[in-house]
Amino acid sequence: MILYSYPASPNTRRIAIYLKEKGLKPPFEEVIIDLMKGEQHSPDFLKKNPAGKVPTLETDGGVLITQSLSIVEYLEELYPSPAMIGESPEERARVKSIERFIDIEVMGTMGIMAQQKMPLYIERFGASEAVIAYGRKRQQMALQQLDKMIGDNPFVAGDRPTIADFTLYAIYEFAFLVDAELSPEYPNIYRWHQAFSTRPSVQQDQQDKSKVAALKNQ
Repeated sequence: MILYSYPASPNTRRIAIYLKEKGLKPPFEEVIIDLMKGEQHSPDFLKKNPAGKVPTLETDGGVLITQSLSIVEYLEELYPSPAMIGESPEERARVKSIERFIDIEVMGTMGIMAQQKMPLYIERFGASEAVIAYGRKRQQMALQQLDKMIGDNPFVAGDRPTIADFTLYAIYEFAFLVDAELSPEYPNIYRWHQAFSTRPSVQQDQQDKSKVAALKNQ
């Protein structure tokens, strides 16, 4: 298998954290697609993913999987233990519903703000303070709801780590890019983040941190 990725991207980080939490050595060759050089728009890569996005997994059978959650689900099918999405149909449905909420309402609103704030996107999408304010307000509403979902749980979806944790943590590695760092006004999320930050699975090498920091000026 081949994973086309870029280490300094939140969706790639989800998979990296997932593999470390699972204790699984990457079962694929990794090919870096340099987003800063525009390699995601090359004709060869667009044949694999017409949306020009990473990560993209190419299986040994030549099947192309283009969404990070779908990649995780595929790997869970191959390597079911320990379960990182859930062990029962009910648990899997609950974990995926929370993960989807985080992806759409937290990461999605980060994207709205990024498209209006970061030089990398402004040429394509323009810059509007009204759109930024909309994204920020919608995210605040989502975080209020998510804080209630987490409650007293040690992890986002319950008493053990799941893909919901990996998605939320990866998002907040990039939140500084749009001045949306996590606030203590969401005490359950803040407590969770402080605890999850100490896990070996999220320790990122300095080179990748530098790449993430460089994105703010791109």
